[in-house]
Amino acid sequence: MKKLGGILGVIIGAVLVLGACEKPRAAMAFHQLDPDFGGLQGGKTVRVVGRNLRLDIGYAVYFGRLRSPQVSIQSEKALLAVTPRRTTPGAVDVTIRADNGAVFVIKRAFEYINQGGNLLNDPEAP
Repeated sequence: MKKLGGILGVIIGAVLVLGACEKPRAAMAFHQLDPDFGGLQGGKTVRVVGRNLRLDIGYAVYFGRLRSPQVSIQSEKALLAVTPRRTTPGAVDVTIRADNGAVFVIKRAFEYINQGGNLLNDPEAP
């Protein structure tokens, strides 16, 4: 009977130790933008939709090679990013860089469109 009590004690101790260990986090991911288009002038706030976002780290969002001037965490499912200004229309990859070193790329996720008119102080304007 003493042997059974000793084994039971070891099992209970192991369960307590394992229960105190940090549980693995579900993998973070990003999969779409809402809306997925905007004007060349930038300044549009878009939702970068994903899952299992960490709320304790920061993020940088790039539209093509241009970094968003403002990024905030909306929830565990989305970031809010302001689009940077761009001079040429077309679809760009969106890259999300997390402060923990993780990098995510959504291919051709955002399309810059020419909404007509000229951008102020645009060196490419006629």
